[in-house]
Amino acid sequence: MFNKVKTRLTMIYTLSLVCLLISFIALLYVIISYEIIDKNVEELKAYLNKEKEDLVEELYEDDHHDLDYEPNRTVFYYIYNQSGELVYGEETKPSLNQWIEKNINLSKREQVKRLEWGKEHLLVMNASLDQHGFVILGMDITAERHLIQRITLILIVLTLLFCGIFALLGHYLAGQAIKPIKLAFDKQEKFVSDASHELRTPLSIFYSSVDLLTREEKDRLSPFGHEVLEDVKTEARLMNKLVEDLLFLARSDKNYLNLDLKKVNLSELFNSIGKRFLRLRAEGIQLIENIQQGVYFTCDETRIQQLVYILLDNAFRYTKEGKVTLTLTLEAGQIRFIIEDTGCGIAAEKLPFIFDRFYRGDETREKGGAGLGLSIAQSIVNAHGGKISATSRLGQGTAFTVIFTEKQEPAA
Repeated sequence: MFNKVKTRLTMIYTLSLVCLLISFIALLYVIISYEIIDKNVEELKAYLNKEKEDLVEELYEDDHHDLDYEPNRTVFYYIYNQSGELVYGEETKPSLNQWIEKNINLSKREQVKRLEWGKEHLLVMNASLDQHGFVILGMDITAERHLIQRITLILIVLTLLFCGIFALLGHYLAGQAIKPIKLAFDKQEKFVSDASHELRTPLSIFYSSVDLLTREEKDRLSPFGHEVLEDVKTEARLMNKLVEDLLFLARSDKNYLNLDLKKVNLSELFNSIGKRFLRLRAEGIQLIENIQQGVYFTCDETRIQQLVYILLDNAFRYTKEGKVTLTLTLEAGQIRFIIEDTGCGIAAEKLPFIFDRFYRGDETREKGGAGLGLSIAQSIVNAHGGKISATSRLGQGTAFTVIFTEKQEPAA
């Protein structure tokens, strides 16, 4: 149990820190990318402000020049007249202007756009010169993009590294966090086990003494005395059952349940239990059996019988009138049995707690017992590698469903 809690705490702690780290990395990536691009845009604007007069002169030159090719330039530009015709330009890559004209809106001014040309990254800006023309400026930002990619790769590697560190740290911290809880649980478990063992002998002696007194002094006791002794015997039996239940749960917690495993015909077992409950059923309650024949399961027959008794007893106890249905089926390798009643039902907010020890519902469901029956039922199911669940509607009834896998080995 504590290993599961420790694993869950480790996962929660690790995932929380990883999500925080990923968020930080994503934010850092966005900030770095923005700052680098903003710096490049400022460089283009600074170049435009510095060279604007020369660029305007080129716009009004009578003899248009061919494009100059200068691969070592930092900034390339193309000057266009108002009609969108190329007047002049200096480029760093042959035929780049034709590709840019296809990928940028020439009519849109103050446009800044990032473009990918093959394996290279470009930053392009469209700006007005005056009412008669405009210029497209750009620069190669491949180095900056590669820098961002390297930073991203480093951050990813760091993320993976810190994930491992967080997992180890989370495992350690989770272990430290549950230490006092485990210590308290172990003390409580030892107390329950020791107290149960110590109470068995005096309770047996107490019950035997009362029984002997009833038999030896029956002629001398008044009717009221007989009634008192019978009440004492009843309470002693209830106390003895409570002690046995506590011992069972204590063994279950420590995985000390010794199961006598053998191949059991569940169909015959369920039929037998059903007949016994038919004789004991209250007036106005009908027992309906839907039992598939030939269902076998490797299990502890006594414990499975105890499980069915607990669930059927609950169903009859909380059903004043109506019906209780016992269903057993084998389908697709799964043994499923359902015990459903038409009783008072359980409120939705209380349903998740019904398997807790000593949990008692409202007054409507307090029909005796110590609140350990469903905890024992769950322990039996878990010991056999199965699952138990409950569905209920207040005032309409409750259904308990138990599922076993036919070929699964039970847990000892």
